[in-house]
Amino acid sequence: MTKPKIKWHQSVITVLIGLGLTLITSIVLAQEQPGSQGSSGTGMAISPPTFELTGNPGDVIDNTIKLTNLSNRPITIGVDRRNFTAVGEEGAVGLTDEETTFSLASWITVSPSEVTIEPGQSQIFSFRTSVPYNAEPGGHFGSVIFKTGGQTPGSSGAAVAQEVASLILLRVAGQTTVSGEILSFTTNKSFYDYGPIDFEARVINEGSVHIKPIGSITINNMFGKQVDKIAIEPKNVLPDATRRIPASWNKKYLIGKYTATVVFSYGTNGETMIKSTTFSGFPVKEGGIILAALLILLAILFKMRKRLRLAFKILFGNYKA
Repeated sequence: MTKPKIKWHQSVITVLIGLGLTLITSIVLAQEQPGSQGSSGTGMAISPPTFELTGNPGDVIDNTIKLTNLSNRPITIGVDRRNFTAVGEEGAVGLTDEETTFSLASWITVSPSEVTIEPGQSQIFSFRTSVPYNAEPGGHFGSVIFKTGGQTPGSSGAAVAQEVASLILLRVAGQTTVSGEILSFTTNKSFYDYGPIDFEARVINEGSVHIKPIGSITINNMFGKQVDKIAIEPKNVLPDATRRIPASWNKKYLIGKYTATVVFSYGTNGETMIKSTTFSGFPVKEGGIILAALLILLAILFKMRKRLRLAFKILFGNYKA
């Protein structure tokens, strides 16, 4: 009884496929370690840096701000109040004395108005927001500014003047418009050799109050399977302003096409904004190494094909001396 013949090249192909899948799998499963970031201090520290308040016409709202002297000498602090508006799309604000429908500074009083703070010490400032009875419903935006005068008590030398501000975002109750839209959602490239993948959503606020979209990005692979979900740090968007909201997917190795979908919710009624984008990735360097290794292996096998054929015949009992 003779054993069934098995073609030697089928076995070789099976071995090559197994080798390729093993190498690719090892790449896909590789992980990268996140880095750490440090921070540096300044001459003054303010807490909290932002207030988000709500009130009705006629309300009086009391709050406090803590200011700490981080320097090694006493500083004399003066207090000012100004309105602010959005500048650019990166979240910067511009302080202004201009009065608009969104102004707030004239409603604010601060105590004390001037004080000297010793090194390493803190001062609590009380501020009151008095909402006029005829206040227009919607968003109003102002700031409490703490500034040094450029001189230090008991010192003949000049010091560099500094300013820090606490931003106040007030929503006055009444008939308001809450409306936002994602203008664009993109990656910084369409094809990646390696991650991370940097996303950017541009959100415009078309309403009369500031919004703070809370969102996430869902990432699906080429087969439609969800492979990750990324939380997005909330950012305030002022009325009539556009804000760039970044996010990053810390995945190093990518294979194939991916679809990323961002979903933001905002407002008291849970309004949503949705937009998708696509990108592709493949580890070209590692893929080239794998391809080169397979080509070399194929060349060796082709050169040794006669010996391999003989070895398979012996192995499967078809060899005749």
